[in-house]
Amino acid sequence: MKRTIRPHRKSRAGCGACKRRKVKCDEKKPCSNCVRFSLPCTLTSDDAPLNYATVPVGRRGRGRPRKTWTGEFKRHSMISSTSASDSPTASPVDPPVPTIDPDNAEVLVHFITAVTPTLAGDDDGNPAMRQFWTRNVPHIGLSHGFVLHLLLALAAFHLAYVAGEHERQAGSGSATASANHDDEEEAVLDMAARVFLRRSRDDYLSLARRHLTAGLAGFTAQLSQPAPDNGGALYLGAVLTSYCTFAAGPTGAFDLLVCTIDDSGGSDETGMNGPAQDGSSPCGSSSMPFVYGVRLMNESFAPDVLFAGPMAPLGPRPVREEEEDDTLMRQPVCVREGFPRLDWEAALDGLRRFVTTGHSSPSSRGVEAAPVLLAVTEMLDCLIEIYAAIYGRRRRRSGETAEGEEAFGYDGPAANQFVFGWLYRMCLQFVACVRGREPHALLVLAYYAVLLNRHAGQKWWYADGWREHILSRINTLLVDAGEEFRS
Repeated sequence: MKRTIRPHRKSRAGCGACKRRKVKCDEKKPCSNCVRFSLPCTLTSDDAPLNYATVPVGRRGRGRPRKTWTGEFKRHSMISSTSASDSPTASPVDPPVPTIDPDNAEVLVHFITAVTPTLAGDDDGNPAMRQFWTRNVPHIGLSHGFVLHLLLALAAFHLAYVAGEHERQAGSGSATASANHDDEEEAVLDMAARVFLRRSRDDYLSLARRHLTAGLAGFTAQLSQPAPDNGGALYLGAVLTSYCTFAAGPTGAFDLLVCTIDDSGGSDETGMNGPAQDGSSPCGSSSMPFVYGVRLMNESFAPDVLFAGPMAPLGPRPVREEEEDDTLMRQPVCVREGFPRLDWEAALDGLRRFVTTGHSSPSSRGVEAAPVLLAVTEMLDCLIEIYAAIYGRRRRRSGETAEGEEAFGYDGPAANQFVFGWLYRMCLQFVACVRGREPHALLVLAYYAVLLNRHAGQKWWYADGWREHILSRINTLLVDAGEEFRS
């Protein structure tokens, strides 16, 4: 019989796993080889489950060990998925792109570029202080969240100030406005024109208050846990809080900067009509001036702890630098910075005589006069020294000036040339007098408010509006005190 050779029909429909293993596939769905080795089979029907029963492995037979195809298949799958992820259509497996808050980014940039020059000091520039505010302070904020919130609050307040000036200029007309502004106001308007404002004044104020609330909450929490590793940040937080308190403006009609008084006048039972007879403050911590936070930090930590590392520019300077500064500080501030001198001596000397000789109002209220007189006189003398440091004392220098010509100089400590120093050194007894509407204390505070207009404009933008507010409120409070206090 003649043998018939049947033709071989080679199939190419086998599964992918069998093709890689180079074995014959029975083309079942799934194929028997994939079921035996627990491999995912490419021939699996859409309706078939993806989990396979594991075939029990019996005793190994003789010969070469089998290759672990499960691991090989997993590696192949990972390579395939990696290749697919490199394609532009594989975006679902990419990590989400982090979002950026444009409002906070704007405020941070504004702090570095526009606010820091107003905090760094002299117009000629202080490189160390400029670098401190521009570079060191934001870096401290990255480690201490409350510092970051406070600096963002201050920057947002400045944006609100600039936006307000911009809106005022737009409302009054640039030509008319420029004709009535002095150099300081022109500088403010020039800044308002250069700053790109994305939002309104009210929007910036809202953002500033939110950051201030968050910053104060974090600052207060850290105050309960003072330590060497956060002492510098707490000091910086106290400084920023002081600036923000100024920049936020009065909180109400009877906010007098050093405290907020009760519009009803209080009562003797609550101690709000004056200080207690034992000399303690009846007002509690709520009346503590905001600058006291800086003073508290100085009293709680040694200078080498407060002013270490990035805080060093705020610390004590070498003796040689202090001597050089003392020579420069012999000039009154008005001479050094070139603003008009205020003839203050007759008014302040007359106020001191009035306080010391006519101090009778406390006794009429049933409050002991001696502690009140001591507190008011102490703060008045401190204020007189600040006036002398800023505007100089009238004196005649023999051999240096022509006959009859007057010169003005200052020979006191350089610390008196800083207006904030009066708030820093304020005693709680005086705060209690202000809160109790003691007329002499209110008069002294009114003369301090006059100094807040000295740097009106871009340099002291955060004090804008305080002078007019305090003088107006004190004038109202002195209505019932008698004509002698309003003349």
